[in-house]
Formats: sequence, C-alpha cells, structure tokens
Amino acid sequence: MQADSTLPPAERRNYTGVFNALTRIVKEEGVTALWRGAVPTMTRAISLNVAMMVSYEESKERLAAYTGRPGSSLYIQSMASMVSACCTAFFSLPFDNIKTKM
Repeated sequence: MQADSTLPPAERRNYTGVFNALTRIVKEEGVTALWRGAVPTMTRAISLNVAMMVSYEESKERLAAYTGRPGSSLYIQSMASMVSACCTAFFSLPFDNIKTKM
C-alpha cells in the first residue's frame, strides 16, 4: 500500500484499506500471493538476529577483558550495544536492500 503511490497512475491498485487489500489480493492473485515476500524477509531476519546476538556477546566479553570492568556494568553493556548495532546494520542492510528491490 505504501509503494502504490509511487507507481504510475495506470498501474496503481488504489486499495482503500488493509482489509480491502487482503480480499482483493486473494481474489485477484490467489492466497499464495500473501506470502510472496516471506523468504526474503526471513533471510533478512536471520542475518539480523545472528549478527546482533553474536556481536553483542563477543564485544561484551572482549570489552570486559580489555577494560577490566565486569561484563554486567552499564558502560560495557552500552559499548557492546553500539558495536553490535554497527555489526547488525553492516550484515543486515544488504538483505534489506535486496528485499526492497524484489
């Protein structure tokens, strides 16, 4: 529905709401069309979660060892979160870009 306004007027679907879109998609394209973007979305979610969890734990352990502070301190958790955010963006944005262009 968001991308509909970017299409040329002749190609717009002009959905009036979510339920209108759901019923028209099922009638015009079939039920399986509702899951058309599921695989790219799941692939992006997998890369995002793996990058986030692995990078947070690893950076937290390394920062704690480097600074000598406990891993439960707010400083270590904040720094590990920042490192994890950068790693997560780096690994998930390519999948997000591919998903958007499909």
